[in-house]
Amino acid sequence: MRNETAPWQCRFLSENDLAQIHHTFNEAFSDYVLPSELTSTQFRHHLDVNAVDICRSVGCFDGDEMIGFSLNGFGEWNGLSTVYDAGTGVIPARRRQGVSNAMFEMMLPILSKDGIEQFLLEVITSNTAAVRLYEKLGFEKVRELALLRWDRVQETELSSHERFVIREMDTPDWPRFELFWDGKPSWQNMPDALSRVIETRCVVGAFADEVCVGYVTFSKSLGSVSQLAVDKTRRNLGVATALLKFALAKRKSDRPMQIVNLDKSVGGAMDFFENRGFSELVSQFEMVKRL
Repeated sequence: MRNETAPWQCRFLSENDLAQIHHTFNEAFSDYVLPSELTSTQFRHHLDVNAVDICRSVGCFDGDEMIGFSLNGFGEWNGLSTVYDAGTGVIPARRRQGVSNAMFEMMLPILSKDGIEQFLLEVITSNTAAVRLYEKLGFEKVRELALLRWDRVQETELSSHERFVIREMDTPDWPRFELFWDGKPSWQNMPDALSRVIETRCVVGAFADEVCVGYVTFSKSLGSVSQLAVDKTRRNLGVATALLKFALAKRKSDRPMQIVNLDKSVGGAMDFFENRGFSELVSQFEMVKRL
C-alpha cells in the first residue's frame, strides 16, 4: 500500500525478506533505550518464541530499502484471538515521518477482517512518542512490566534454607506450575512461547518429599529468567532464593543476568529481586487494543 503523500510504501512481507528484516531490525534498535544487535540465530529464536508469522508482518520500503517493520506474532491471549507486536522499528534516519503510524493504519483493518480480536504490545514507558502513538491508535495500558538486571560485578552471597532438593526437570509441569502463579506472565514468557523454544531453556524444580514446590525457567545460553514461582504454602522458606542461586551457577554466559518482564503489580516480587541485588533497568507498558 503506497501513501500518496510519502515517498515510501507499506506491504506484507515474505520469507524472501528475512535477511533484510534482520538487518533493518538491528539498525532500528541500534540506538534504542536497550540497544540490540542479534545474530541470525538469535533473531530466528526471537521470531520463534513470539510466534511471528513473517507473511502477516509488515515492512515499509523506500524503493528497495526497508526503512521500517512491524513483526507480528499470533496466538490466544485471555481467550481472544490475538496479534502480538514482536517488534516495531524504524531506522534512525527515517523516524518522525509517520512510518510506524502508516504500518499500523494499513494492517489493523486487515487483521480485524481476518478475525483477529485484539492487538497486544509492549512499549518502554520512557518512549513517550511511541506511547502517544499507540494511545492515538486506540491502545490502552494494561499493566507495567520491569526488566531487572543483576550485575556480576556486584555479586554477593545469596543465603537460603536447604530443606529441599533442587534439580533440573526434563519436562515442564505447566499445570502444576500455574498453581504457583500470582499473575500472568508476559507473551514471550507464557508456557506456549517457552514450549516453542524449550531446547534453549533450562527448567529447574525445588522438591520437598518428591513434590515440586517451586520452579525456575531460564535461558541456557544467556541465563535470563522467564519464570520463577513458588507454592503459596512454601514461601519465605528460601525456595525462590535457592532456585535463583542454581540458575546463577548454571548459566553459561558472563553477561549480567536478567529477569524479563516482571509484572510490577505482583506483590513482593520487585522487593524480592531488589533485595538480592537486582536493579530495574527499564519498564514497559503492556497495552492492548480490541479490533
